[in-house]
Amino acid sequence: MADSWTFSEWSIGDAEPTAFVEAFRRFGEAATELGGAREGMVLQDAQDPTHFVIIRRWDSAEAVDRWALAQAEHTDELRRLVPEGGRAAVMIKVAKLGASGA
Repeated sequence: MADSWTFSEWSIGDAEPTAFVEAFRRFGEAATELGGAREGMVLQDAQDPTHFVIIRRWDSAEAVDRWALAQAEHTDELRRLVPEGGRAAVMIKVAKLGASGA
């Protein structure tokens, strides 16, 4: 079975970047507590500090679906910081890239 990943992209406007990262950590912790969420990372654009990408690996597409149904109760803080929200997608891993390009 292919790994399932979530990808979201956020443009936070006037929100404080540190506040956004901390809010997203709390949001991510709720996903971890629900179960099925694995490692992930918050990436900040080196040229535009208001642009973020978040990726996270999941046990399965079903785990992502469970989180999709449950996440609404955990979005208040993010919505206050970034009312427009982010853009999200569910992805599957189709290839691994090694340090040597293999």
